[in-house]
Amino acid sequence: MNNNNNLFQFEYDEVALLNRDGSKSNFRQVFGENGTIITCPKSSYHLVKTADLSSLGNAFVDKGHNVSTFTHRNGEVIGLNIEFGNKPSKVGDSNYSLFITVPNNGGGKGFLSIKQVRLICTNGMVSTKSVHKNNHIKIPHTINYNASLELMKQSIDGFMLLHEQVQKFDEAMDEQKMSLTDIQFHLNKWFFEQELPKSQVGDWTLDSFRKALALEPKSVPSHYRYDELKEAFNRELSYNDELGLEPSLYTAYAAITNYLSRRVEASGSRASDEVKLTRASEKLVYFDNLVTV
Repeated sequence: MNNNNNLFQFEYDEVALLNRDGSKSNFRQVFGENGTIITCPKSSYHLVKTADLSSLGNAFVDKGHNVSTFTHRNGEVIGLNIEFGNKPSKVGDSNYSLFITVPNNGGGKGFLSIKQVRLICTNGMVSTKSVHKNNHIKIPHTINYNASLELMKQSIDGFMLLHEQVQKFDEAMDEQKMSLTDIQFHLNKWFFEQELPKSQVGDWTLDSFRKALALEPKSVPSHYRYDELKEAFNRELSYNDELGLEPSLYTAYAAITNYLSRRVEASGSRASDEVKLTRASEKLVYFDNLVTV
């Protein structure tokens, strides 16, 4: 492994901050990508250098994995995207990647998540369902080859736990067979709770929202987004026919992830896709209380 091969295009610079009397303070400035100040932490704050995270990424490269990096807000968040390839699934074969994300504006502790791209419709979403300790990963301040290999092992172990959880979650949703009317109810409820701008709905309830959809759909705030959700639902019904799947809670879930992934694709945000997908995935909390794995 070449320790000089930094997968990132920058390294952090740090400058001590002085008190008004010229004495050294307990704080410092941290400059990220393009020389932008990203944080002014205490001296005890652990900053993960891009070279250290790159060393971990290169350990995966040496083992034959495709690795790419992502950066958010000039280095406030840095991360690795590691491809693990295609795996069969009852609800449609998927491609999986492991994310290692390190927020460098906080405690310097990374976390693991998994990106699942359902190949039949190429709708991808990020999952961080695991509460297992291996969902978090502490990156040493100075990392060497052996430490990189050990962290890689821990990361793969965490990835496999997440992968198992994701597949079980998908299958548990598929086992909850539903009528199209019940699926539509969940789509409407999810949209009401997660997508409607709260400042524009006033004292609307879920029932008044559903009534507006039936009688005056164009009166619904962000109705164009709802039309996109309906299109995603219709696509999902077509995929069900292709895969021989009966309508289920998974149909609602897949329609929503299909919708969200396309919202991410159309987003004008300059954030990396990994960051945008992670944000979008937070809206999938709706399903957590509906599924027992």
